[in-house]
Amino acid sequence: MISTDKHTWGVSGMFVVIALSITGCVTEYHGYDSGIDGTLWRQIAAFEDPLSRSLFQPSVDEPDAYLGSLPGQLWTGSVASAADIDLREGGVVLYERTATDSTAALSVFIASGPRPDVPTDRGGRYNGPSQVFTCYQVEAFFSAEAAPSIGRVTVDDCPLALVDLLPKDAAFASGEVFDG
Repeated sequence: MISTDKHTWGVSGMFVVIALSITGCVTEYHGYDSGIDGTLWRQIAAFEDPLSRSLFQPSVDEPDAYLGSLPGQLWTGSVASAADIDLREGGVVLYERTATDSTAALSVFIASGPRPDVPTDRGGRYNGPSQVFTCYQVEAFFSAEAAPSIGRVTVDDCPLALVDLLPKDAAFASGEVFDG
């Protein structure tokens, strides 16, 4: 009888491990007050701030020139071409870029790069993801009568081909985490 109980516990434990690996207890950060590590937040901001200036205060007034003026690595969207993207130190990737006579649209992926081995902002030992990443979409409307109108839409699904370039423990952070 005891061996049956051990077998039952062993089988139950195996199912718990399988269930956890399938659901993947992955860290994610959402909203302004997300609890994200300050160092990782600043690393994303170091990439996002210059990009945001180019996105939301463009120095050009037509869609193709707008897309060409944005800083970041360009990705075609194919899985094979993702291997050409270098995110070892973090960075910006621009993809799904389209333009018409009056609009420009694109998607943005930003990776923080590896977190340095420094204490948290509160002086404690850091215990969290080694990197974070975010993604969002941007659409710009151009008119001869007015300044460009730029909008951003946050998304929860970043391209797997880009996420796979990061360490397995990298955590998603929604775009609004970095607002403010």
